[in-house]
Amino acid sequence: METFKPSKVSLVYPSVNETDKLREKLVATADELFMRLGLKSVSMDDIARQMGASKKTIYQIVDNKRDLIEMVMQADQCRDVEQLGANQHESLDAIDEFLRNSRYFIRQMRAISPTTMYDLQKYYPDLWRGQIMEHQQFFQRQIEENINRGMEEGLYRADLDPSIIARLYVGIVGLIVDTQVFPAQERSISDIIREQSTYHLNGILNQFGRDRLEAYLKKEALE
Repeated sequence: METFKPSKVSLVYPSVNETDKLREKLVATADELFMRLGLKSVSMDDIARQMGASKKTIYQIVDNKRDLIEMVMQADQCRDVEQLGANQHESLDAIDEFLRNSRYFIRQMRAISPTTMYDLQKYYPDLWRGQIMEHQQFFQRQIEENINRGMEEGLYRADLDPSIIARLYVGIVGLIVDTQVFPAQERSISDIIREQSTYHLNGILNQFGRDRLEAYLKKEALE
């Protein structure tokens, strides 16, 4: 009777470190293509080709395109949270912090195709709603903290209710990214964010804060 001998050929799976590197590369590649070209027009084949990998390799990380889009959105949100935390830590005062955050989002939105926002709302409404809810909760806390900071520093009006102002701010931001309210073809989101940022600051600054804002904007414009 012939003795069974295990085959020398075995399936090779990526190690943990290789998987992490592959995931990072996948997210970075998909993010770049999605933001530049939109969601619907970019296929998994396009992403695999751009990565220089097989589609089979991609499916070791995600089950489908929807999962990949969600992974990209989560990575973007983590990046936003990290950047806003750094801005808060490095800023000189509440106005400086708010301007840093506004410039960050203006530049971020300038790099995103209007088609991406449209595709997300139309073809992945559940992901869109989830993203809006998560961002609203975080940004509301962040704006409220900024308002309290500015009041303590004597830069913002002393009669503000930080909780109400923060909710109003987040509500308006929700309108800005709604393509039914602001169709992508009419005005760029980055331009609208700049107008909203200016509108917000002018509503909460006292005269001392206005003078400080003017000095900051002379050094670096809000763009």
